[in-house]
This record gives sequence, C-alpha cells and structure tokens, in this order.
Amino acid sequence: MRKAKSNFEELEDVEFKIGNEAFKPKTLSCSKCDIQMKKSGIEINLEGEVSIKVLGFECPKCKKRYLGLEEAKKLDKALIISRLVSEDFKMERSLSFDGDNFIFRVPKEFTHDVHKKKVDIIPLGAKQFCALVK
Repeated sequence: MRKAKSNFEELEDVEFKIGNEAFKPKTLSCSKCDIQMKKSGIEINLEGEVSIKVLGFECPKCKKRYLGLEEAKKLDKALIISRLVSEDFKMERSLSFDGDNFIFRVPKEFTHDVHKKKVDIIPLGAKQFCALVK
C-alpha cells in the first residue's frame, strides 16, 4: 500500500460560517436506509424510575434513532445528574457551620485541574444540590 504525500504549503485557506440553527436539525436522513426520518419524542430510562424525554428522529424502516446536538446535550446533563443522585456514586464529607454558611471540603482528587475559585450551585431538591466550578 502506497502512502499519500501531503504538501501543506499548497493548501488554501477556506472560510465558512455555521448557522445558528445548524445543530438543531429540522430534518434528518437515516445513514443506513437513506430515507428521511420522522420527528419523534424519545423517552430514555436513566435509572430506576428516572427518565428523560428528548426530541429526536426515528427511521420508519429500521427504527434507528438519532438526536441533534442540543437534545444530546440535554441527555448528557440528565445522565450526569442521574449519576450524582444515584446511591452507587457518593462520598461522605463532614459539614461545618460558620454562623452564616454551611461548609464542606472537596477532595483534591476532584480538583486537580481546578484553577478558578467560583462555583455555581444548582438546587436539585430540599437536601440536594450540584456544584459546578466556573
């Protein structure tokens, strides 16, 4: 097998724009059947009784399903939250009170790449929250 040579000096610069709606497809074709897919609400069970409903596309012939990027991001966030609240993944820490705020320490194994000191706190319930480092 012969290896192709590449000459980067001969390549031309190309400019293109990606539209705002590029990752929110209105239509999609099945990669297997090459026919237009139908819009479909897809319910995905994450764990136990927890499920999420996303809007995607389903092939009427082979029943293969696809999600656009925005819907895939929603599913990804739901999977992360499902993992956080699952009983299989947790770590117990001591909770202190300084008179105004509750404080707990985050293990250094979770923060080895953290350089910023701000956190967004998202309430998940009366006794649950998610902390996202900015």
